Amino acid sequence: MNEVTSLILRRMRTPLILIVLVYSIAILGLTLIPGIDDNGNTWHMSIFHAFYFVSYTATTIGLGEIPYPLTEAQRLWTIAIIYMTVISWFYALGTIIALFQDKNFQAAVKESAFKRDVKKISRPYYVVCGYGQTGKAVVDALLEENFGAVVIEQKADISERGLNELLEYVPSLAADASDPATLEIAGVDMDKCRGVIAVTASDETNLKIAISSKLLHPDVTVVCRSEHKEHEDNMLSFGTDHIINPFETFADVFSMALHSPSMHLIYEWLTGAPGSSLSLPINIKPGHWILSGYGRFGKQLYQELHKKNIRTIIIDPDTEKRNIFINSNQSNEKFIIGTGTDAHTLAKAGIDTAAGVIAGTENDSNNLSIIMTARQLNKSVFVVSRQNFMVNELLYSKINEHYQKQAHKDNDEFVPLAHLAMQASEVIARKIRAILIAPLLLDFINLALKEKQEWANVTISRLSAIMGDNPPYIWTVNIDKDKTPAIAQALGYGRSIELKHITRDPVNHDKNLSCITLLLKRGDDCFLLPEGSIEVKAFDQVLFCGLRKDKNTMSHTLSDLSILNYVMTSKNEPQSYLWKKLTHLMQKQDRRSASR
Repeated sequence: MNEVTSLILRRMRTPLILIVLVYSIAILGLTLIPGIDDNGNTWHMSIFHAFYFVSYTATTIGLGEIPYPLTEAQRLWTIAIIYMTVISWFYALGTIIALFQDKNFQAAVKESAFKRDVKKISRPYYVVCGYGQTGKAVVDALLEENFGAVVIEQKADISERGLNELLEYVPSLAADASDPATLEIAGVDMDKCRGVIAVTASDETNLKIAISSKLLHPDVTVVCRSEHKEHEDNMLSFGTDHIINPFETFADVFSMALHSPSMHLIYEWLTGAPGSSLSLPINIKPGHWILSGYGRFGKQLYQELHKKNIRTIIIDPDTEKRNIFINSNQSNEKFIIGTGTDAHTLAKAGIDTAAGVIAGTENDSNNLSIIMTARQLNKSVFVVSRQNFMVNELLYSKINEHYQKQAHKDNDEFVPLAHLAMQASEVIARKIRAILIAPLLLDFINLALKEKQEWANVTISRLSAIMGDNPPYIWTVNIDKDKTPAIAQALGYGRSIELKHITRDPVNHDKNLSCITLLLKRGDDCFLLPEGSIEVKAFDQVLFCGLRKDKNTMSHTLSDLSILNYVMTSKNEPQSYLWKKLTHLMQKQDRRSASR
């Protein structure tokens, strides 16, 4: 028995017993009280007639006195029946109304419907815990790649966040995702569940989700957001597959921008959301940096600047932080007590000659003030901004519009408010998309970071030539009999297949698809930007970058042996059994004629 039915029976037990008891007494009285028929003889109602009479009397339908007019005693008992049954029915209906208004009952109904919806999912799906900005971006990416998604959000306003506006229905439940029972209801222990993504605002909750998920389904992939080291260590001890710290992740992106602006541009292009506009290259001039806000975010960026021996001047109002910094650092870096929102403090830090300024406080209003003051004192300064809350996105966009209008008025080049913006939800969403949608992308980026600036410039040129103004789309191809049956079958025949065969247009043999091979992974070996002449082996993993239509076109080559034969030999092979036989006979006849 499900919980809804059980709850209804528990709540309605007393009203139902009362109605049955009242009906029984009413029917018993009608059968015992004698009546008089048309001939003046005494008669007694049968149980059927009594039940029929009580039924329409209790519901106030009133069909009359049947089968004979009632005696005074029967009419007196009927009055008692009316009051007894009406009162019992009012009590029962009141209980039903109260039941349907009860929050526990409503939650049970939604939970029951959620269970049914999860069981109906016929494809692999991920359970997303937390539907904020990050959760929404992750769900969009999963649906874009034809995965299913199940959402658990503790707040009950999921419908107001645009979840129901998606083109595809996503089962959702307002509940505590850290409760193992909730995760079990969401189908974490089912074979179709590929992973659990914990992106709630609480590290403690994400830790509980990670532990419960691994206990319910040890083979499931678990991705967690975490901002504190102690929680990360605990998550790792329970086998969490991926832990994403937004501050550390953005620090890596910042380091990438300092080391190789071209490589940073490649990262921005490849990890951006589908349909997003292409970002522009950045230019960081030499010089010292000003870091305002020495918290978790500021410390991460300071470490990256320190690694590259870039002089950094820190601004923070906390004297205790200043003492700790001075005692723990042997460098001659300055630490100025202040907020950085005023021109005097920034001037003291040397804003007029600074290469960059970091507005990294936990207050968005202060960050905006720091940026605008710094830009007034040094228009060419490189700006890194921390945006703590998405609700303040409107402020950033309005100020950007102001700068754009002012630049147009002065015939100057428009420079955005911040060259690099740290939005925790966007940083996490980018990395999760890379982990789930194209896991080889992280391998590609790690290898690409070891290359020189010239390599990155050439790669950007190749990507630009293929993409044009379109955002790049990345996908991974696993060479096996399930994902690439045509390739697997051809390899089984002992045929040699090269990468250039896969990237060839199956419609026009002389033309290649608009895509580039970024990486080929074979076991533990990775080949960066492999040549088209490299042979494909079983269980290879290949990362491609192109347009979405190219992925769909390539899928035909990977799954249809006749199309694969065409791109390899330029010859169309017969499809039907009869045509194959006729072709075989014609070829046999041609060989006989040639031998003569």
